[in-house]
Amino acid sequence: MALQHDIRRAAELLRPERWRYAAGLGALLGVNVSDVIAPLFLAVAVELAESQLAGTLPSTPPPLALVGLETQMFGIVAAVAVYLGLQVVANILRYPMLMWTAVPSHRITQGVRRSITNQLLAQSQPFYDSAKSGDLMSIATADVNAIRMMLGPAILVGADTLMLVSLVLCVMFLLSWQLALVTLIPLPIIYFVTNRLTHMEYKGFEAVQADLSEMTERVRESYAGIRIIQGYAREAFDRDRFRDYSLRHYTKNLVLARVRAAFDPTLDFMLGVSNVLVLVFGGIWVASGQIAVGTFVAFLFLVRYLAGPMIGFGWSISLVQRGRASLERLRVLLEAPIEIYDEPDAAPIDAQGRIEVRDLTFEYAAKADEPGVRPGLHRVSLTVEPGESLGVFGPVGAGKTTLARLLTRLYEPPRGTVFLDGVDVRDITLDSLREQIVLAPQETFLFSSTVERNVALALESVPSRAEIEQFSRLAHLHDEVLGFDAGYETMLGERGVNLSGGQRQRLAIARAIAADPRVLILDDCLSAVDAQTEDAILRSLRTVFAGRTGILVSHRIRAVRDCDKIVVVEAGVVTGYGTHAELLEAGGYYAQIATQQLRQEEEDVAAQDAS
Repeated sequence: MALQHDIRRAAELLRPERWRYAAGLGALLGVNVSDVIAPLFLAVAVELAESQLAGTLPSTPPPLALVGLETQMFGIVAAVAVYLGLQVVANILRYPMLMWTAVPSHRITQGVRRSITNQLLAQSQPFYDSAKSGDLMSIATADVNAIRMMLGPAILVGADTLMLVSLVLCVMFLLSWQLALVTLIPLPIIYFVTNRLTHMEYKGFEAVQADLSEMTERVRESYAGIRIIQGYAREAFDRDRFRDYSLRHYTKNLVLARVRAAFDPTLDFMLGVSNVLVLVFGGIWVASGQIAVGTFVAFLFLVRYLAGPMIGFGWSISLVQRGRASLERLRVLLEAPIEIYDEPDAAPIDAQGRIEVRDLTFEYAAKADEPGVRPGLHRVSLTVEPGESLGVFGPVGAGKTTLARLLTRLYEPPRGTVFLDGVDVRDITLDSLREQIVLAPQETFLFSSTVERNVALALESVPSRAEIEQFSRLAHLHDEVLGFDAGYETMLGERGVNLSGGQRQRLAIARAIAADPRVLILDDCLSAVDAQTEDAILRSLRTVFAGRTGILVSHRIRAVRDCDKIVVVEAGVVTGYGTHAELLEAGGYYAQIATQQLRQEEEDVAAQDAS
């Protein structure tokens, strides 16, 4: 049943290129017909030479007699010329044969890569919470290449084997059915051995690909966390860990290589047995006059034609088994459900920026290795009018970031709980919603491109340098960018590694400002900047928030105290809502933290004055 599903999936991939494959296989048929017919004309030349020496009438190979050709119609030179001509035809047809099967297989895998990209871009945050980067990278590279090999070389070699073996056996039986039967004696053994080995290879390659994904993920983690590894002097530990993964992968590959290595020697041995049988029985029957010398010569050439296809058949089966394993991994990825998508009646919106949350309760789905559910939000309600600023305050892990992600549907809120201008966010198209509400997350990510292109990420075209500079000034980054050797053309390393933590956060703020949304959410984007820079950025944000809805998420009082309203979240529950003054007067967690942080600020100022 699994094989039928694999065939169906492969056929779906092949369908757009079916006519090119048909043309390529047609050229392959022409190659094989020319190759198989050519030895018959060698037999004719041998018969003519023997008849001239012995003074007897030459016999005609039965396949030629079937189409009305007689040996007497040819001379020795003419027969050899026809043989050479057929070889030329076969070699000319090999070019379109290869081009019309190899090129389409590359085109198909290009489409597969696009499908993978579209699937990954369409997936929501819950998918990436459990997916492993190494696994996704392995599917997009090694597995896609295995599928290409199955749809290209495997189909070509497999079809070549079936065509050539069928044609050769037909001609053999027409020449001498007795000698043909002798040639086939090893074939049942070949079938049994290849069937067993291909099953072993399928399982082996599946294990190798799964292990490759895991090893790739470990390597990716090591590269991404190299500063932590070096900072804690854990190079030796990481080296030993990679050695263990590498050794395990080597062992699995070695098992697979042993299985693969058994193919060719087995097939070679069986074909060698066929050659010996032809020589022994054919020689006896030629000596006794049961078959002609020309027929015996043709048989020797035809058996030689069986050698290549049978060895290639083992290789093609190997490619098919690897491709099947990769097809299954690809299927799992492409059929992964997309949890957050546009509803059928969803429509774009030109929002004013009114945010309303009504009795919102949300819990994260449990991970495979984490039973139960992770904390979320419980019965949260709030309203932010257009042009107002809202501070979301609370301790680490309280649910502040969860609320910000639900507003932009990075996670799916329950229907009837989150509204933009009175419209349920689930009734707004994702593109439109995320153009209206931009979230600058606390996990800052920068692309390996220039500073300018990172700032202009959300824009269709790169704005003028003056505009880029203005966005950077609002984030208090402009002066520092000018200090770089290449200014705004400075290339950033992976994840912006050549910037400080504060610079990365400010660049992320500039990028969010450049998007010019109706609702701007900054999720703890000031945690890595000093107090003086934070105050300057907060003053600039008053200009940025003018005319738009602004939401500041932070666990620091100074970041939210000037907001029009502040919501206090503790353990997923709203425990306070009002202005800074109202919350101080009400007491509770907000007032307690405000007192502590204010005291700490005063102590820091006193220490600076003393120094």
